[in-house]
Amino acid sequence: MTNESTPKRAPRRTTTHTAKPDAASAQTGQSAPEAAPLRFLDTYLAALLARASSLISDEFHATLARKKIPVLQWRVLACLSDGSLPMGDLGRVILAKQPTVSKLIDRMEAAGLVERQEDPASRRRTLVALTPRGSELAADLVVLALEHEASVLLPFAPETAKIFLDVLRQLIAQHSK
Repeated sequence: MTNESTPKRAPRRTTTHTAKPDAASAQTGQSAPEAAPLRFLDTYLAALLARASSLISDEFHATLARKKIPVLQWRVLACLSDGSLPMGDLGRVILAKQPTVSKLIDRMEAAGLVERQEDPASRRRTLVALTPRGSELAADLVVLALEHEASVLLPFAPETAKIFLDVLRQLIAQHSK
């Protein structure tokens, strides 16, 4: 008899992985270690997406750090490189809360990178747009971002990379509702 209040365990995943042989074992002819069962987080979609995002983003964030560009500032520049956006939408797109966005836009406006504009469609909304200086910086950074993306996707066949990006966009669309 089972107790209804006892939480049920998820079935154990049986997927395994084999460690790649290191240089020493390749030279001595020893075989790779036995296949080990994957941990739950090695098979859980959200954890895999988070790890991949963190690893890939950290690589590009190092480039930004060398140029002394804060990550959120980069996100604003990249986002606005396609045109102005209402202040309220900007936070959702750059993954930041509204008070953080307001302070960031204040700093970027003081640095001459963005400007606030009245929305012709609604006087209650404020648009944020790049200045010519902001557009130039954004264009330079987008080139670096695209180069980084190309290096990340290089090991994959072009069709595989396209499918991967399409699936990610579908996931985002499905969960943005």
